[in-house]
Amino acid sequence: MRAGLRSSAKPIVIQSPVRAIQNESSVAEERHQAPSFPDFEKQPNVSGRLSHARSRMGWLLQDARDNILALLAREREVGSLFNFTPVILGIGILTYFSAGAEPVIAIVLLSFAISAAFTLGISSRGTTFLLVTVTSLFFLGMTAAQLRTQMVSGPMITRQLTGEIGGVVIGRDLNSRGSPRYLIRPHYIDGIEDGNLPRYVRLSAASRHVVFEPGEEISGVARIQGFSGPAHRNGFDFSFTNWFDGLGGTGFFMGKPKPANDNTGSGLSTTDKFKIAINRVRLAIARRVLQTLPREEGGIAVALMIGDRSAIPTAAQESLRKSGLAHILAISGLHMALVTLTVLWSLRALFALSPRITLNYPTRKWAAAGGLAAATLYLFLSGGAVATFRSWIMLTIMLTAIFFDRKALTIRNVVLAAIVVLLASPESLLEPGFQMSFAAAGALVAAYWQFTQWRSNRAGQRDHKTGLWTAPKLIAGYLFGLMSTSVIAGLSTGIFAAWHFHRIAPLGLMSNLLAMPVVSILVMPMVLVSALLMPYGLESAALTPLQNAINLVVSISDWVNTIPVPAITGVQPIAVLACGAGGLLLLILLRTRLRVLGLVPILLMFSFVKNELPPEIVISQDGRTIGARDAKNHLALAYPRRNRFVTDIWLRAWSGNIAGNHNDVFPACGKDHCIGKTPQGLRFEIVYAPSLLKSACQTADILIAPRLWWADCKRYSRKDAHADSARANPKVVMTRLDFEKFGTHEIRLTKISPETDDVTNTSSAAASTNPNERRVQVFELNGQIWQVKISSALSDTERPWNIWRLALEEPNFPRRAGTLVESLKSRNQFEADHSQ
Repeated sequence: MRAGLRSSAKPIVIQSPVRAIQNESSVAEERHQAPSFPDFEKQPNVSGRLSHARSRMGWLLQDARDNILALLAREREVGSLFNFTPVILGIGILTYFSAGAEPVIAIVLLSFAISAAFTLGISSRGTTFLLVTVTSLFFLGMTAAQLRTQMVSGPMITRQLTGEIGGVVIGRDLNSRGSPRYLIRPHYIDGIEDGNLPRYVRLSAASRHVVFEPGEEISGVARIQGFSGPAHRNGFDFSFTNWFDGLGGTGFFMGKPKPANDNTGSGLSTTDKFKIAINRVRLAIARRVLQTLPREEGGIAVALMIGDRSAIPTAAQESLRKSGLAHILAISGLHMALVTLTVLWSLRALFALSPRITLNYPTRKWAAAGGLAAATLYLFLSGGAVATFRSWIMLTIMLTAIFFDRKALTIRNVVLAAIVVLLASPESLLEPGFQMSFAAAGALVAAYWQFTQWRSNRAGQRDHKTGLWTAPKLIAGYLFGLMSTSVIAGLSTGIFAAWHFHRIAPLGLMSNLLAMPVVSILVMPMVLVSALLMPYGLESAALTPLQNAINLVVSISDWVNTIPVPAITGVQPIAVLACGAGGLLLLILLRTRLRVLGLVPILLMFSFVKNELPPEIVISQDGRTIGARDAKNHLALAYPRRNRFVTDIWLRAWSGNIAGNHNDVFPACGKDHCIGKTPQGLRFEIVYAPSLLKSACQTADILIAPRLWWADCKRYSRKDAHADSARANPKVVMTRLDFEKFGTHEIRLTKISPETDDVTNTSSAAASTNPNERRVQVFELNGQIWQVKISSALSDTERPWNIWRLALEEPNFPRRAGTLVESLKSRNQFEADHSQ
């Protein structure tokens, strides 16, 4: 309608919905009153051109606003706003878990009730209704998270202890050394009252013994402690996840465990009895497979059948991770879909053998019911991980839709699955499995929807040729689908892989193109067939070809890893994850051209990417693993063979997976005492033996005693009687209590200028708003002024899952007299841990 007011070069745009309903008279009046564009021939001056540009820009902005309003109206019509329901729930859940103090549950519940009441009471569906609904969903997320926390809250092992333990074996797997590891429901632990017993503990048994089965009584002398926190600041918190799983402690048996004689298993709950029954079946399947196949192929087969990856050798797992094939080890949508569809198609083919049944009965719905039963059984046998649970929910929705003769393969399936998982298990939002699973599923479904839209638009141009071209087209279509699936899934999950695991799989497309046909056509069908033949004792007929197929997949993975491609991303700021996840959500959940707005935060994400230098010193929670930065900004390890799990994470996070030169950083390092130097020249010492404490107090600038409760250096003086009084004692001292309360510690040093900074020797633990920052200290040494920042992996916020840790205190016996006694105990304990 305004075309006559613009130049002929102006393209036609979508009209505003508001202007489209105006009558002709109002449009004519608007046209009459609208200012005309300046005439360049009559007004060639600068002011005329500026006026023309401003007018044209105003019309362009108005058109853009009209287009956006029209697209938003279209998004609302197609129901895209509902797709953001799990996003709002997730924001509420994340708000609860990141709060600095425990919210008052009555206030949270009241806030949700009030906002929900307003949502139900508003009749219109305008902006007010939208804002109130968002508020209601936000408080629903907070309420679900807090109620879940209250439900699983239970006692924890607050301090390392050694004593007799007895209970019932709930489950069993293998630890990293291949020894049995038991999940136990304890009925007594020496030194702990019955009312303070944790729900479950996990204990390894390295000594040779008759392996216990789920449901059997077990007892023995064990050393038990709480779970370790993250390997570094902002890392994944294993203790948080274990707390929500009901695990109250971990450790090992000191000697052979033996059967208990008190028949305490009679008081088990129904849930525990169900877990025992399922775990017996799972272990029976694993035993039959491992008796037939070698450990590598057998471990992978067990992982595909029951979701237990403990039997897979470390080298095979690492190879699959590097090549981007580790997703085949986690039972997720691919495995669930292959098993379910195989059962469904087999049942339909079986029913088709009888025309009478096919013509008179709803065999399609019967087959769907059989597929749903198979999927449910697979869910229980696999352990019920987040990815498996999500896949089961989506398949349940799809198969249920068949009962009502409807299609259900849409993004709404993914949304509904996310809502159910978040409400049932809010803590899963923080787990890599949840994030990567839903990112891949959502991206693939959104891409499939876009592809079907494009194909429907070209329905009239389809090529209906048959004959010799049919097979090549099918093969080309399969390869294209496989390639596009690998690319889409790899890009959508790469953001989270870089954040959690500090690496990506740049050759994932190649490895998936080569390996996934083998997995889809050979591996998974043989897994299903072997499971079906197992009750008849004929599983070896399918396990032998399954071994060859798995061996082929591992060979492909090993070959891909021979291609040198950088894949380590290192630790990244939280802004990288926020921008990447936000942009991905917009691309997945929107349906109109507005989804291209998701590219904005994704492009902005790259501006936050950086390579963070390693800390000058990093000490693990157990004090056994020490790292320090060398002159080339690589992380050198004091004890490379200790706790390889933690050191591998450190090297990927800060050092590009390259270990620094040990001799350059640690000139002298023994079993009980290690001396190191920072790139700035400061001397730090790690002391395990109390007899070496005096010497370290006299020579160290930074003293770390991770296994000693006290390190009182004030009574020791420097060996050099004429030394500067400023060097009378170490400037930084850290003891066992620091690490047991707050986990892994990082020390960063900065040389500051006396002209611009305060040179007062101070120490502050609460000066920073960062809850992970323990101490900021400034001191003068050798004529230089240094600032030391000490941060920890665990914060000091008192929440239900870490309040047990913050309650730790020093042992209650005379300080000076007890130092040597307790330190000797600590040393013996350290040596015992190291020997295990």
